[in-house]
Amino acid sequence: MNAAAGRQRQLPRLLIRDPNFVLIWAAYGISALGDHLSEMALLKERGGFERTDITRVQALLTFGFFLPYMLLGPLAGWWADRFSRKWTMIGADLVRASVMAGIPLSLPLLMGLGLGDFAIVFPMLLTGAFAAFFSPARNALIPVLIRDDQLVRANAMISAMGTIGAIFSGWLGGVLVDLSARGHFGLVWNYRLDALTFCASAALLSFLVMRAVRTVPHTPLTGVWTPVAAGFRYVRAHRRILQMILLGTVFWAAGGVVVSIVPAIVKTVFGGTFSDAGMYRGLIAAGLALGAALMTLFGPALPTQLAVLTGLLGGGVWVLGLDAAFVFKLGRVFSALCLLMIGVHGAALLISITVVIQRYVPDVRRGRVFGVYDMATTGAMVVATGLLGVPHIPNLDWHIPFLLGTVGLGLLLATWLAWREYRRRETHPPVVSLLMMIARFYARFWCRARREGICTLPRAGPAILAANHTAGIDPILMQITASQRLIGFVVAREYYERPLAGWFMRLAGCVPIDRANPGKAFLSACLKKLNAGDCLGIFPQGTFVGPDEQQPEAKYGVGVLALRTGAPVIPCHISGTTYHANPFAAFFTRHAARIRYGPPVDLSAFRGREKDRAAAQAASELIMAKIKELAPDDASPDRQARRAGNARET
Repeated sequence: MNAAAGRQRQLPRLLIRDPNFVLIWAAYGISALGDHLSEMALLKERGGFERTDITRVQALLTFGFFLPYMLLGPLAGWWADRFSRKWTMIGADLVRASVMAGIPLSLPLLMGLGLGDFAIVFPMLLTGAFAAFFSPARNALIPVLIRDDQLVRANAMISAMGTIGAIFSGWLGGVLVDLSARGHFGLVWNYRLDALTFCASAALLSFLVMRAVRTVPHTPLTGVWTPVAAGFRYVRAHRRILQMILLGTVFWAAGGVVVSIVPAIVKTVFGGTFSDAGMYRGLIAAGLALGAALMTLFGPALPTQLAVLTGLLGGGVWVLGLDAAFVFKLGRVFSALCLLMIGVHGAALLISITVVIQRYVPDVRRGRVFGVYDMATTGAMVVATGLLGVPHIPNLDWHIPFLLGTVGLGLLLATWLAWREYRRRETHPPVVSLLMMIARFYARFWCRARREGICTLPRAGPAILAANHTAGIDPILMQITASQRLIGFVVAREYYERPLAGWFMRLAGCVPIDRANPGKAFLSACLKKLNAGDCLGIFPQGTFVGPDEQQPEAKYGVGVLALRTGAPVIPCHISGTTYHANPFAAFFTRHAARIRYGPPVDLSAFRGREKDRAAAQAASELIMAKIKELAPDDASPDRQARRAGNARET
């Protein structure tokens, strides 16, 4: 374990300085350049826009490519766990290059057998078969190439690179087909360029240096079907992994339908051409690229649950928008926006699923779990596109409004079911749970909040969480780093009575205090909260001042509450915030917040002196001293003063 951690520390902190990552990143982008070149040519081979069932032809192409993922996924995952992942990817690329280069020879033979539309399925089947081996090998290899804290950004960057390649590929494929129709080029160039991209990808992958990866020793697999079955058992036994695979399955089924109907939308809504169809297919990829870019920026701070719910909900809403665009002929711009946003939300969901599998599944099983994931998700796409493409449905394009409506409502239903599943483990009210996710993202991204060490706050029973007060943002920092409890803070009455701020405070069960005249009512409210088994957050100093000012002494209130209730007092230290005299200004200021929790403060020396004010004051001072002991070395007053000065200058 220590050796592995040391090896991880030696890896570059910046992904773009990691040669192995850059190679696999560039290889994926280059191979993606060829993704739609052959597809657009095959679509043209079978009549293209002259047909009234172009949705069926497109669905057949998608069906043919993804069917091997469903059939071979678990076996490909076993292969990735058993053999070299690097050479598996290289071999898969070279075979796919051969298949693409051979289409001009093989397709006429298949057409001569009287296979009709099914002739174009066979090249896609062969390409998909080796892509099915490439996928789990790549996904399983990435976690050992990079640091654990880089997983979200790495997957987002790879997704972005691949989808940027797909955007260009869709456009270029359509342009080449249109030029071919005018006699400038033959369709053979679509196939040749596709083959060249796979060769270039294989060449880049050959430079991967496996000596530089994080080695994860494990016993070599023996046999085939027993390890494959073990992969299924692992997924079934781990609820989180199973849930993510099921959600991915729903989205891939929806994606299969949407991708298949794009050419029909282009033809029906605004009478477009092949290059338009390629471009609008590329808009989904553009959305995936944009979503991946946003995940690169926000993903490391974004809670997985929030990313999943946002992806499903947004996907459902924009699919229904696309349905409206088709029915009411809302034109190019709105149709393009819908396709783009479907891709954006899809990226958030799919990247989150990939990261969860990479992060929580051990390396020895990771390939097989990705194989199961590929089988389930692409199986859903195969079923969806197979239902559209295999049976001959006359005038299928007329049923597009029904298809899109069903897909959109299905995604909304999946959102609701995912929310219910997440709520199953929650003890907070629904609104609080949602706000907690948003607050966690805000604090991680904007405040750069990080908890150092474990949170020592008890999960149940009365507790007092006492912290030093540095800025108006402190309560949120404490809440998101101790999210197992809903913390009701002692807050100034003037803030409690403000409309928006007061609503949040009442939702959290905060206790207002008149700082000029606290009174017995405040003490009674705090005692009542603790006696009910709740958690009370309090700042013993009562207020915050600038780091260059004299820090206020602890007031005796926290000591009174601790001695009279016997509730454990958990010290918490906050550092790295930027000081502002206005507490609300802290919400709009960047911080580098660090939060530390300590063990419960031992107040046994004051037992029996619950009503002694001097004992309460001494207890408060002891609590404050324990808080200060948690301060990191860089939380010195001089350093904080410089940070405050910089904030005033900006």
